[in-house]
Amino acid sequence: MITARSALPLSLTTILLAGCGPESDSGSSAFNPAQPVFETFESFEVQDDGGNPYVSRTIFYDLYRGLEPESDGEDRGAASGLRERLGLLMGLTPNGDGTSYTAARNPFDFIHYLINTDRIGTFNDGKRLMRDSVTRKEPATYNTPAKNALIQFIDLAGTDGSSPDPDQLWIYPLLDWTSNFTRFEPRTARVFRSVQFIARPPEDGDPNPAELKSGFWSGEFAGDSFSSSGYNAPNYFAFSATGRQYGDLEFYSVLVNPQYDTLILRDTSGITIDGQEPAFICAQIDYEDSETRIVYVVDPDGDTGEGSTDPAQCPNVGNAFVYQSAVINSRQ
Repeated sequence: MITARSALPLSLTTILLAGCGPESDSGSSAFNPAQPVFETFESFEVQDDGGNPYVSRTIFYDLYRGLEPESDGEDRGAASGLRERLGLLMGLTPNGDGTSYTAARNPFDFIHYLINTDRIGTFNDGKRLMRDSVTRKEPATYNTPAKNALIQFIDLAGTDGSSPDPDQLWIYPLLDWTSNFTRFEPRTARVFRSVQFIARPPEDGDPNPAELKSGFWSGEFAGDSFSSSGYNAPNYFAFSATGRQYGDLEFYSVLVNPQYDTLILRDTSGITIDGQEPAFICAQIDYEDSETRIVYVVDPDGDTGEGSTDPAQCPNVGNAFVYQSAVINSRQ
């Protein structure tokens, strides 16, 4: 059963302020290899290629599939509504029956794809710095703002040689890797990665402005198994984004026991659950028990649990129900 967990392994404060607590030893070495990046690509879309599982490592892949009810109708319309909204916010292309997606086009899945596939030299330097830091047991930091190192990507698809549209130029003011260690023996290493994206403002009268205005992703990785090349699976991550037309979202993903995801959407007009149009929706999937809990608030001025001590749990507000959902056997 889905229940509130008092000993949550993930908290937004822990991830974003990694290494600041009294039980960890963190800091940065003098060496920071961050460099500016300006690269062009034929497309920003992430798809599977040559049997490589790129799509299954995108942010919402597990939750998108896990929303599927075991029996038709048990989700009261929540699964299709949430999937459609995520598709609009995150550029997801659904498969034939709508229970999964085959491609993702958004700034966060794209930069993670580049990091995981070793496509950008300075990103590889960041991973090597973390691996060397763990080996030496010395904290280190790769931080782009500290080196005035802006990251910019251009999507050539659809361009005609003129200046790229806002959704064809993606700018990241922050990419950060930080390692830290517990103070007491045996010293355990952790690696944290953070990414920030801020969209260019649309031109006046632009009929199709980029939906994602801004976002922030931060995750924790096990230091001892952190690799200097290829894909590193996070233990936990948190993601927040602001949309231009389709509201804001928060997402918390726990990939070690107990495994669960929590999605929070605000400004959710257009989504219908149980015949009502909520202003706030929270969906929490317990992957161990294959259960999904939906919480929604219809009143735009109603209590949505803001200020909760545990932001990664759906608040006990409004209307709520639980349904049996699809079994997800393997996660990212």
